[in-house]
Amino acid sequence: MNPAEFERNLKAKQVALKQYVNAVFPSRAGRMSVRFINGNFRAQGWQGKLFQYWKKNRRKGTILIKTGRGRRGTQFTTSPGQARIFNNVGYMAVHNRGFSGTVQIPAHQRRLLGKQKIESGKLTPKGKARMKTVSVVKGISNVKAHSRKMNIPKRKLMPTSMTDSPVLANAISRDIQRSLKQIFQ
Repeated sequence: MNPAEFERNLKAKQVALKQYVNAVFPSRAGRMSVRFINGNFRAQGWQGKLFQYWKKNRRKGTILIKTGRGRRGTQFTTSPGQARIFNNVGYMAVHNRGFSGTVQIPAHQRRLLGKQKIESGKLTPKGKARMKTVSVVKGISNVKAHSRKMNIPKRKLMPTSMTDSPVLANAISRDIQRSLKQIFQ
C-alpha cells in the first residue's frame, strides 16, 4: 500500500467513524436502552449490579402493569452523538425514584357506579332475549379537598446514569467494540 492509498483509506475510515458516532450509535444505544427497560418490566425487577425484585403490590398480576401505558411510554430521541431515553407518563418517574410524603387532593366529584342488565339484541337458544350487565352512573358524590399520606416504594426501571446498571453498560460497550472492529478492519 502506497502513501496515497493509505491516506485515502484513512479518510474513508474517518468518515465511517464520524457517521457511526453521530447517527448509528445513538439510535442503537436508544433501542438497546428501551429493550433493557422493557426487560425490567418482564422480569419485574431492576437489573443493576445485583438483580432486585420490585416490591409486590396488593393487586394480583404483574407489578407496574395494569393497562400497559407506563411501559409503552418509554421512548428515545437521538441527536448527533447522544441518545435521550424518557417516559412521558407522569407517574413512572415517581415509581422510578419512589415517594414518601403528603399529597394535596383538590375537591372533585366522584361517580357512583352500579350494575344494570340490558338486552344485548341477541336471543338465547330458547328464544328469550339475551341480557348483558353494564356499569351505569347511579349518582355523584362531592369529595372535599384534603391531604393524603402516600408511600410509593422505589421500583427502579430506568437508569439515570450509565453507572446505574453494569448490564446495560456492558451491552452498549460490547456493541461499540464490535462496530469499531468492523470499521477498522
